[in-house]
Amino acid sequence: MVQSQMRFFGACLWVATAVMGFCDRISIERLPERADLSVVELFSKLSPDDTGITFESELDLHHPLKRLYQSGFACGGVAIGDLNGDGLPEIFLASGPSSNRLYQQKAAFEFDDITTSAGVSGGTDWAAGVTFVDIEGDGDLDIYVCNYDSPNSLFLNESKGGNFFFRETAAKFGLDLVDASLMPAFCDFDNDGDLDCWVLTNGLSRAGGRPQKPPFIKDATTGKVTVKPEFSRYYEIVQTGKSTYTMDEVGRPNYLLRNDNGRFVDVSTKAGITSKGFGLSATWWDYNGDSLLDLYICNDFMAPDRLYQNQGDGTFTDVIEETVNTIPWFSMGSDTADINNDGRLDFVALDMAATTHYKSKMAMGDMGGQRWQVENIKPRQLMRNVCYLNTGTSRFIETAQLSGIANTDWSWAAKLADFDNDGRVDLFVSNGMSRDFNNSDIEFDKSHLIGRTQWDFFENTPAMPEQNLAFQNVGGLLFKDTSKEWGLAHTGMSYGVAYGDLDRDGDLDLVVVNLDEPVSIYRNNSAGPKQNVVVVRLRGIEKNCGGIGALVRLETEAGTKHIRQMMPFTGFLSSNLPELNFGLGSETTIKSLTVTWPSGGVQEFKNLTAGNRFTIHEPSKFSKQPKPPEPQIPLFTPSKVLKGLVHRDQIFEDFDRQLLLPNKLSQLGPGLAWADVDGDGDEDLFVGAARGMGGAVLLNEGLDAAGVCQFRLPSAKPFIDDAEQENMGALFFDADRDGDMDLYVANGSYEYLEGDLRLQDRLYLNKGSGRFTSAEKALPDFRDSSSCVTGADFDRDGDIDLFVGGRVIPGKYPEAAKSRLLVNETIPGGKPKFAEVPGLKVTGLITSALWSDADNDGWIDLFVTCEWGPVRFFQNRQGVLEEKTEQAGLASYLGWWNAIAGADIDQDGDIDYAVANFGLNTKYRPSARKPSKLYYGDYSGVGKKSIVEAKYENGVLLPVRGKSCSTNAMPHLGKRFATYHEFAIAALPEIYNPTALKDSLVLTANTLESGFLINDGKGRFRFKPMPDLAQVSPGFGLSFLDADADGKMDLFMAQNFYGPQFETGPYSGGLSVLLRGDGAGGFKPLMPDKSGLSVPGDATSATLTDFNRDGRPDLLIAQNNGLVLTFESTSRGTGKFLKITLEGGNGNPSAIGARVTALLKSGKKIVHEVSDGGGYLSQSSSHPLITLGDEVVTKIIIRWPDGQVSETIDVPGQGGSLRITSP
Repeated sequence: MVQSQMRFFGACLWVATAVMGFCDRISIERLPERADLSVVELFSKLSPDDTGITFESELDLHHPLKRLYQSGFACGGVAIGDLNGDGLPEIFLASGPSSNRLYQQKAAFEFDDITTSAGVSGGTDWAAGVTFVDIEGDGDLDIYVCNYDSPNSLFLNESKGGNFFFRETAAKFGLDLVDASLMPAFCDFDNDGDLDCWVLTNGLSRAGGRPQKPPFIKDATTGKVTVKPEFSRYYEIVQTGKSTYTMDEVGRPNYLLRNDNGRFVDVSTKAGITSKGFGLSATWWDYNGDSLLDLYICNDFMAPDRLYQNQGDGTFTDVIEETVNTIPWFSMGSDTADINNDGRLDFVALDMAATTHYKSKMAMGDMGGQRWQVENIKPRQLMRNVCYLNTGTSRFIETAQLSGIANTDWSWAAKLADFDNDGRVDLFVSNGMSRDFNNSDIEFDKSHLIGRTQWDFFENTPAMPEQNLAFQNVGGLLFKDTSKEWGLAHTGMSYGVAYGDLDRDGDLDLVVVNLDEPVSIYRNNSAGPKQNVVVVRLRGIEKNCGGIGALVRLETEAGTKHIRQMMPFTGFLSSNLPELNFGLGSETTIKSLTVTWPSGGVQEFKNLTAGNRFTIHEPSKFSKQPKPPEPQIPLFTPSKVLKGLVHRDQIFEDFDRQLLLPNKLSQLGPGLAWADVDGDGDEDLFVGAARGMGGAVLLNEGLDAAGVCQFRLPSAKPFIDDAEQENMGALFFDADRDGDMDLYVANGSYEYLEGDLRLQDRLYLNKGSGRFTSAEKALPDFRDSSSCVTGADFDRDGDIDLFVGGRVIPGKYPEAAKSRLLVNETIPGGKPKFAEVPGLKVTGLITSALWSDADNDGWIDLFVTCEWGPVRFFQNRQGVLEEKTEQAGLASYLGWWNAIAGADIDQDGDIDYAVANFGLNTKYRPSARKPSKLYYGDYSGVGKKSIVEAKYENGVLLPVRGKSCSTNAMPHLGKRFATYHEFAIAALPEIYNPTALKDSLVLTANTLESGFLINDGKGRFRFKPMPDLAQVSPGFGLSFLDADADGKMDLFMAQNFYGPQFETGPYSGGLSVLLRGDGAGGFKPLMPDKSGLSVPGDATSATLTDFNRDGRPDLLIAQNNGLVLTFESTSRGTGKFLKITLEGGNGNPSAIGARVTALLKSGKKIVHEVSDGGGYLSQSSSHPLITLGDEVVTKIIIRWPDGQVSETIDVPGQGGSLRITSP
């Protein structure tokens, strides 16, 4: 027998708590003191001999339904609940091939099998998911079981006097569905006081497999092919390409059953829920906080997941495309909880992504035939888990790879709970499969299903046991694998999981159902002063006695927020003990505990203590309800400016040129640039365009009667004449020294051949009114694929010189196009002329550049970012640029840098820099010890170079790409590696000739964090990573601004990249991010609900200007293949801005390169540098906007581009505008 820990049931106290002048009741039961067992693992696995639970979900090879072992029906679920009200939970185990089992707990972890006497064996039904639910609202828990293709079972609890007895009554309640019923989930979706039911279905497997004769017919008139009615339960015609179709297995429709006075009625169609799919989990949750329960459906394989938003009128709308950018492909179990303690419910959905290189390469067969479906199902499906972070808006941020939980093997149940009671929600994942159905060395396709099932084909192959995984939430959106440390690293075939406090000591124990071995019972050993806990039980009125769907919010004395939803039906096939556990870590005092009941009523309790179990009773009459919090006004709001302006890229198949290209290179724009081109005092806009479209200059017409800034297109020419070019960076500057703004457009694309005339950059001259003409022969004849252009008077001769970055040689990635420094040799009054400065060696795959005086010597220096290299620093030695990357402390940070921007973020008088990288939410995890590598060489011996990506695992260098795609690119590999196994176990030098690898171009990356370069004032830098939300997606456009007018510099970063090859999928987890600065170099990310900024697309350029003329910065953000988005400042904050217009004269009318220093009355100073282009393909307003907060300016000092210094004492100290002319 299990030695029970001492159980102490303290006196049950009824406490009258004053809330808004009324009294509500809460009963308090003191939890027993838990012995500190810190020397042992967090969980102890108890033996069946000790617990008495000997049930085993067997793999019966003789059962007539054994074909179900290849599906989610392979192993039944588990439910935990107190069925007789004695305070000790029972356990029900559903079984497929044998009978169900019900175990009564007599003492802590001591169970008796009472299945027969209770009458719940289920007979010959193949059971799957199970829930404990009070179906009739009489105060005790009943049992509802989903069965495969036989009536579902409802065992009504009629136990009396300690004797368990249940009566099967599914037909009476209308719950006797016959279908591929997998799992039920109850809630009061219509808020009428009783529980409704969702029955999740999967698919029906036809005995004997597909028929010998095709089960479809073709209409002689229309030519339309349909499945014969008698086979429509199993198959349907599905689209596999633009004009190709095939027959495939089909999932079943789900059921929404409304409770009409105790009888459940199918209202699925009426509610707008008609989609089919191979459902594996269903989770009710109020994702948008409107007090209506919504529903997330995880569908296996091609059918997309669904997020049904409750409309409040009995209908639902699928909003999955409007809420997330990506979903799992093989979507499995799911759960919801508050991962980051911000008081919002987040969400995790599992897939079956491998945790090791070997497993990954064994499962990655030729996927080319599925590409169309993968890329055209919306949202885009990914072959990995997802973690959706709730932003308080309609859209989620996805963080699974950043969080370290994207790959968990063939996973079934996801369980989010605070298992170690440290105050953060952890994750448990069950793993394993009856057979290795994804083994690429087993030749299998749908033709093998004719006359036999998939199980028949794989039955004689080995099983696929895998290790279960536990992840401790360590904060900062990060999880740590603690499977072995916590004693949960069981290897087997584990499916359903439920948690609950079985021994009533306050912490969560685990029950895991395994296939072909006994159930695992885990006792939680957490204890000690840093593992305080609170348990909440709810007692509702009317028919929802358990308070299903209620939200419980808890805030500690220290301000830590916790939220739980009473929804025990989560994970996979199982239901948890219906009570809520809150780990509090070392905190002991609860400032407030708030219950929001499904009826809408709210109860609030204050000044409670940890170490208790609270039972909260819903009152029949609620006290005066607390006022909802005042809606917060975000810092920005979407604007109507330029509404409908869209960028469209023509489809080009980059991967046809280089099969192993990691990312598309033909969709990297557009760029944006601002300047006053017509001399009317406001700033106009150039928007770059993709090939075939033609860029455009849009003239600012000022505000209309509604206060909306209007723009007009004066003429499509001359840009439409160059529409075959792909615009990248753009720069307004005075090229011909006549005082107005001309335009340089950098052109570059992977779509053309090396040296194509369409790769030539363009210079357009301003006629003085905002009309442009193409300047002939002003630029050298170079036909590189350019990326960025940025300008400064680096030689102090009074005009703007240019740096033009080269991106890539088309068809030869990673060979870089040439970058150039173009010196302006234009004579005043003459034609513009630019010449290349010889000797400057700026090599690499250049993405952006910035001119900035980093060492404060008065000479403008140059920063260059690149892919596969460091941020490079070129120091200006009085007109001569010398690379000082290593001396600046930058050489060791090798990344995929995309952008750079400068500002004094720590208010120490020098310019610091933000640098955008690919972030930490990708499949790549490089470090200094385990860098990512890219080899480019001839590995076939035929004179053709190929790309080989490589990574380290356990000290071994391995290929990133799998056998199929590698062999397609280099056919000789197919002869050397006959099987996927052989390829999967081979190190890189065993696959590719070591000599060829040695002779290759080799590139390295060891840093993917976006971050800050903190300047010591002398041009030496310390790298400081940005906070977590800045790492959830690749960063591109960067703009420093004071968004909240507090006198401290903030940073906006545009995010997402939709270009990775299709097996990887887009890196689109972000919504772009605003980082709020503290004035000392620290930044905190703002969620979109506070910033007002949400950019779900493929964001590129990010620019600033004041287009609504309120004296504050507004944002314009470009998206590749998407809308150009505008956001206006909402003028929050009381701080003031001082707008300074510098007049620098012809050649440099905006005084590009000037440094502005504002001396403040407090003794502080604010430094601003005037730049011409930066970020990513971006040129913002050139007018310095000095942010004062509550400070007063006493003096303005200008160091002009030529080195002269002037001082201005007569300044509007508390904001306004100021015009200063160069001496």
